[in-house]
Amino acid sequence: RSIEFPVPFTTDHIAAGAAGAASVVTLAADADRVHIISQIHFSYSAAPTGGAVTIEDGAGTVVFRVDVTAAGPGEIPLDPPRSGTRNTAMVITLAAPGGAVQGRLNVNARRE
Repeated sequence: RSIEFPVPFTTDHIAAGAAGAASVVTLAADADRVHIISQIHFSYSAAPTGGAVTIEDGAGTVVFRVDVTAAGPGEIPLDPPRSGTRNTAMVITLAAPGGAVQGRLNVNARRE
């Protein structure tokens, strides 16, 4: 198991979608560092229609995708942690669940 260092809580790493809408966390580009994601936690308030978690390294470049078929909660441990590209935003999305279902997304990430 990789060694993790404490990272302060921040509201930049959480998102809650409105009914039927996606939940999105965007880690802004940093000219000097990369984003490192070690774990993703998610849940839907009921079983989603078309549920999924995706990670984009830059707008539109999907580097990770997994389907989600149940309400949750669920987690995706990334061991070893995964890093993005320097000076590139990372976008983590819990797909729109459909109907009145709501999603919540928490991303464990740091910059190095």
